[in-house]
Amino acid sequence: MPKSNRYIRRKGGAVFKPPRVKNWEARAIWEIRQQYEGEPLDGPLSVEIILILPNRRKRDIDNMLKSLWDVLERAKVIKNDNQIYEVRTVKKIEKGMQGTTIFISPMD
Repeated sequence: MPKSNRYIRRKGGAVFKPPRVKNWEARAIWEIRQQYEGEPLDGPLSVEIILILPNRRKRDIDNMLKSLWDVLERAKVIKNDNQIYEVRTVKKIEKGMQGTTIFISPMD
């Protein structure tokens, strides 16, 4: 789910996330917690991300990564996204498929 100013809307001065964003975050955090049980990673990190997208619709990688960093923090995989010193991102198009693969390692 790309993170951009348009998905946090103001209503009567309040800022909120639409239900589809909240649902995506909850599902992403649940999935990450099923796959990572350790303590939050500490120190400088290198991250490789493979984004599998179902079509060629225009998407900005940087907005997708911002959402990913938020859920990695909330799922307690990393302490803070300022630990990420190196990022490699690959965007693949596979018709009808979607998903994200994340590899995190300490910086050498």
